[in-house]
Amino acid sequence: MHLSPYQLARENRTLTLDVPLDALPRFASLVAAEGEAVRVEVQFDRDEQGRCHMHGRLRTRQRFLCANCREVEACDMDVEVDACLLSSDDAARELLGEVDPLVIEGPEATPAQLFEDDLLLALPERPCYGSEACPHRVQMPEDELPEQQRDNPFAVLAELKDGSRRRDD
Repeated sequence: MHLSPYQLARENRTLTLDVPLDALPRFASLVAAEGEAVRVEVQFDRDEQGRCHMHGRLRTRQRFLCANCREVEACDMDVEVDACLLSSDDAARELLGEVDPLVIEGPEATPAQLFEDDLLLALPERPCYGSEACPHRVQMPEDELPEQQRDNPFAVLAELKDGSRRRDD
């Protein structure tokens, strides 16, 4: 499957489609079981400088292996996409800090080129984090919670002052 992001931007179009996991091989390799397609809802347009811009959301529900408990846990993902498509690394370096650059060489791109990095960056570190089912979740009894200790920004000055008094004595 190939998409034409620059043409979509010229036409100010919204792309809505379901991308199968086999079109996203790096992401699919991290899914623990047969997964669902990724729902793409992305608007392509031109920014004030005429650059191709895409913004929208990627949504999916996948099952991932928890590194803590080794259980497979379902996880809903709702990923925001916001990038400026550029044709070269040099152009991307020039705009670094202004926009989130995505280098696409040529007039067409695959869904993996356009969306896979955003999905990978949004992967949960621990899919079962906070789940009652995870036997390795960290939970302290309330009576063992550490007391909040407020930092006093002048504590260092007080220590210095006390230290100088001892030397004077």
